[in-house]
This record gives sequence, C-alpha cells and structure tokens, in this order.
Amino acid sequence: MRRTALAALLLTAWFPLSATAASVTVRSGETLSDIANRYGVSVGTLMRMNGIRNPDLVQAGSRLQVPGPTVTAGTGRHRVNSGETLSSIASRYQVRSRDLMALNNLRNANHVEVGQTLRLPSNAVMPRPAFKPVAVTPIPGATEHTVAKGQTLTQIAKAYKLPVASLISINQLSDPNKVEVGTRLYLTDPSFQTAITTQAQPATTKPVQAKAKPVQTKAVQTKAVQTKPVQAKKPVVKAKPVEAAKPKQTHAKSADWRTYGPLQVDWGNWQAMGGSQVVPTLNAQGQALYLAVNCSAKKINATGADGSWKTWEAPKSRFEKDLVKDRCQLKA
Repeated sequence: MRRTALAALLLTAWFPLSATAASVTVRSGETLSDIANRYGVSVGTLMRMNGIRNPDLVQAGSRLQVPGPTVTAGTGRHRVNSGETLSSIASRYQVRSRDLMALNNLRNANHVEVGQTLRLPSNAVMPRPAFKPVAVTPIPGATEHTVAKGQTLTQIAKAYKLPVASLISINQLSDPNKVEVGTRLYLTDPSFQTAITTQAQPATTKPVQAKAKPVQTKAVQTKAVQTKPVQAKKPVVKAKPVEAAKPKQTHAKSADWRTYGPLQVDWGNWQAMGGSQVVPTLNAQGQALYLAVNCSAKKINATGADGSWKTWEAPKSRFEKDLVKDRCQLKA
C-alpha cells in the first residue's frame, strides 16, 4: 500500500492530470500498445502515468489516463471514400490522426472502412464548397460582354470562341484571374473601327473663289456714248474632293479567330479598304495589329508597333502564303 501511494504521488508530480491528461476506457481485446499508438505516446509513458507494472495485464473496462487534453466532437462528419486513409482525412480537415482515432474508437490508424462515417473534432477546418461556374451564353454578333457572378475569363473566351490571350490584350487586363462582376469586356478591338474610319475619311479641299473685278469706264462729256457693261468672269467651278476608299462593312461581325503561324486572325471581320482587305490580328505576344492582303498584287502588309503600315511584300513564310491563298480564293 505504501509503494502504491508513493507511485501515485510521483505520477501526480510528473503529470498534472487536470492540465495535461484525459481519461479513456479500455475496450475488450485492446492492449496497452494499441492505446499508446492511438495517442502517439510510448507504452512506458502510459505505464508511468497509470502506475502499471505489467503491460500485458490491462483489464477491459478500466480507465487509463493519457496525455493531452480531451478531444471533443464537433458537428462535422466525413464519409470515407475509396482510396482515402486516416492520415489523408486528418490532413484535409487539419486535425491529428490520433484525435480521429479517439473520437471514432479506431484501433488501427492504417485501416478505415469505405463508407464509414467518421466524427470530426470541434477544431476541424471544414473545406469550402466547390466553386460552380456560371455558364456563359454567347450573344450572336455581340462586340461586348458583361461579366456575371461566377463567370471566368476562360469561360467567356471559350463561349465566344476567342483565345484567352485576345481578351487579355484587347481589354488590357493586368490580372486575368480577378475579373470583377459587372466588368464590360470588349470582344473585338474597339480601336479597329476607329482606325478604319480615320483612314477612310476623304481629304477636303477648299474651293477657289473667283473674284471678278468690274471694268470702270470714264464718261465722255462731248458725246453720250452708251457702252455695254463688261461681264465679270465666271467663277471657277468647285472641284469635287476625291473620296478615299471606304470599307464595305461598317459593323463588326462576330469574331472567328483562326491561327496562321504565330498570328491569331479575326477572320469574321475583314474590311475592304483601298482595293485591299484589312483584318484585326494578334501577334504571338497578344498585341493587336492590322493585317492587309492585296489579292491582285498577291502581297501582304501589316502595321508596326506605332500603328503605321509597313511596306508591301510578297508572302515569304508558309503561313503567310496560306493566309493570302485562303483570303484571295474567297474573293475570286
């Protein structure tokens, strides 16, 4: 009796139970080693805490002190799926495997049954519901799209059959992953129509106004000679200004992007200009430019970084030849 009292006194000094221990009940067939593995402690620690001399003599129904605070169950539950382990489930909810074992009376940390429902600790972090994107319904002939809640840039580009890089470039988006609800996205480059209109405006000439000076005649005092008035010269006829070539199409069609080498060509928005065909295009870096094809001369041209046209040249690369061929066959 004196030895038992002394052992209990020493255990109380080493492990203040009110702060660092919890109580568990030994189940039938359970060993001290099973309980130690469940709580991640050594068998020796459990023996010292509970004054056990022989680890093989643990009776079912007896209560043992184990390290750590008592684990309480929360409202969360998890149904075990195929391929899941106790460790992966614990990691998903950011809890310890030993806590899941204690709450669900699991003996083996390496074995959980598919379909089994596990109680989760009160400190479990529940994952957020999976994001469900909202479908994008494209509007035929639309040149703009207003972002709705749940829509992503990838969805919008796919719905209108545009490369994502085109939307980023046309709308100058700094962060394509953060497109706010209500944002109006251009589907075609708005500067294209401005450039077409500017280049197609006719040059105006000021009409020359002819000033006819009347001929002054001196009156003869001796004889009253009647003289016919000199008629003023006819004014110069105003010259009609020569109109520059205007594109035949005034409204942008729905985009139809086609790939030619490093270029993305908006095939649905060709414009007639000065005997050539002009189309909005994106280069490999996603920068907007304009491409022109002259079918009669079988030459090609493009705008540079400053927006001005380069020189006309015969197509050299394979994709340039294919582009000229495809466009001029349609015009033939």
